[in-house]
Amino acid sequence: MDLLRTLAILLVILAHTVLSYGAPEHLAPLQFGGTGVDLFFVLSGWLLGGLLFKELKRNGKVDIKKFWTRRWMRTLPAYFVVLLLSVAQRYMTKENVSFPWEYFVFLQNYDYPLIFFSISWSLCVEEQFYLLIAPLLGLLSLAGKKTTTTSLFLLLILPFFFRSLGWYEHPNETHVRLDGCVMGVFLAHIHHQYPKVWSLIAKYSIQILIVSISIYLLFFVGRYYPQLGINDPGKLFLAFIFGTFVIAANKNNHWRSKLFLPGSYYIATRSYALYLLHPEILALLRRFLPDIPFLLYLSLTLAGSIIISEFLYRAVERPIMNYRENLTITKDATT
Repeated sequence: MDLLRTLAILLVILAHTVLSYGAPEHLAPLQFGGTGVDLFFVLSGWLLGGLLFKELKRNGKVDIKKFWTRRWMRTLPAYFVVLLLSVAQRYMTKENVSFPWEYFVFLQNYDYPLIFFSISWSLCVEEQFYLLIAPLLGLLSLAGKKTTTTSLFLLLILPFFFRSLGWYEHPNETHVRLDGCVMGVFLAHIHHQYPKVWSLIAKYSIQILIVSISIYLLFFVGRYYPQLGINDPGKLFLAFIFGTFVIAANKNNHWRSKLFLPGSYYIATRSYALYLLHPEILALLRRFLPDIPFLLYLSLTLAGSIIISEFLYRAVERPIMNYRENLTITKDATT
């Protein structure tokens, strides 16, 4: 899973670096790497769904207060540090700045255009998803396994219908971007509550993964050669593709041990800080070194992002997570 988190953040950074560099024709198709956000959504749903289904199996209920407290202690401190610095910068460098209250309650993805901190729309999707998923699974557990399966499947396909019907003002609104998060939860549901079905799927997961990777790479090709008529995939299709990545990564312990890449644990544990801060490095490079070769531009983006992310991780994220484990309300959970 660390490898998948590393892949997700590197795809996002690659896409944003290409955009920052001016998206020249020979690089512009690489912006499809922005779909790394969708991979993050699937990974998040898998992680949270797994925790909640384990808790249901262990305790017969979901401790919603504990779940929310743990998630907020994990995500909010670093977010608010970056947000407050961004707001302070705006007040110091711009005139007639209004206070962005929507950013403090995670509603900015319903208030486009985002005039700063543009990547934060995805954090809105995550935080709103946290509010939904724990109460929902707690309620569905009272109705039984089959009801949970049906309800999660309906929730999985609802964003597709919302998009098809045009029920949104912007495609990054949460109700039309939940595909990945729900896919992760749905897979966790199968894994924990239908072990025989999971074993059958896992049996062929490597073959399915090869097909999925090939299809995913084909969309890059489609961007380079539009005459082939290969359009970008829909979000639901992407959720299925990345879902196969998660299945293969959790096929069994032996297979997981093979999916190890040196440095992936380091990048994965800093991926949230990297996501929050890499736009700052890109802004500096765009201002002071816009004409250097792209590979150097990308290398400096990665190096600079890792350096400042390390400060955020060590000064904010890690201390808060350590403190979280000592609180009575949160210490019983596993992650």
